[in-house]
Amino acid sequence: IGSEINDQVASSVVAQLLFLEAEDAEKDIYLYINSPGGSTTAGFAILDTMNLIKPDVQTLCMGFAASFGAL
Repeated sequence: IGSEINDQVASSVVAQLLFLEAEDAEKDIYLYINSPGGSTTAGFAILDTMNLIKPDVQTLCMGFAASFGAL
């Protein structure tokens, strides 16, 4: 995630997480974050998906993570 978290970004991240789970449900997913935060509902959509899918999602801050970007 390299921008403000909004509905379009959340939709893209959720789709990618679901795709990666379908590809290999046993392989960890790494999510790189450089974001000033953004929409609460969009952030919760990403967080709920991370908790829903089987693979562990590792988050790494690469620069700046504030507000929902830090969650």
